[in-house]
Amino acid sequence: MLYPYQKMLPLDYEDPDSNQLLIENHRTLGPLHSVLCKGIRFTSKNQFPIVEPYSGEIPEVLCSVHRLPKKSDSRLRNTCGHFFTSDSNFESYWNNPFRYLRFLQQLGFVISTDFSLYTNMVLMQKLWNSFRNKLLSAFYQRNGINLIPAPSWGDLVNIELYMEGWPTESVIAINSTGIGLDKRCRYIWLEGYYAMLEILKPIHIIRYGAYMEGEHKEISTYYPNNNKKGYRYGS
Repeated sequence: MLYPYQKMLPLDYEDPDSNQLLIENHRTLGPLHSVLCKGIRFTSKNQFPIVEPYSGEIPEVLCSVHRLPKKSDSRLRNTCGHFFTSDSNFESYWNNPFRYLRFLQQLGFVISTDFSLYTNMVLMQKLWNSFRNKLLSAFYQRNGINLIPAPSWGDLVNIELYMEGWPTESVIAINSTGIGLDKRCRYIWLEGYYAMLEILKPIHIIRYGAYMEGEHKEISTYYPNNNKKGYRYGS
């Protein structure tokens, strides 16, 4: 008799240097999406997926993916899709990752998924969402999507875990929406921001949301959170 875990482990990873892309139907993924790990490189320390750096153009237009038209549209080539919105608006991208590949490949740029790392989550919840963000990022890159990494953090004690797998010396995107006027959240966000700068040394930052006092404006391009304005192509 084979128990469920015996059917899943050990994972049969592909050679990361192979050019073969995944073609499995999304219905065969399984609950842990182990098939997405094929062809992905992982860190040796904690086995987080490794996301490659981005050094291309800085996008002019940012729009949440859930507000973009899913049918072919020439305007999408100049649009950067992002996931700086409620998790419920893009959970389907995790549940059915192959379904959205063609849509994302139409976009000029895509910012990494941003599954939430709330301060009131337990550590394993935060690490699972951090893992999901990195795995989908590496998966998208492997499928030719022009991806801009978006590191995030849920506390200060485990900041190195949250940064593990994200690239150094890259253009990155970070988000400050949802911080609000909560002093504790603002403190964690800003101290985590400084730690992120030290660890990743980004060459430029795409900043979504309100400016936070103490940020490095000289290496940042700011984009407003348009979610509350109700624009058709807002966040």
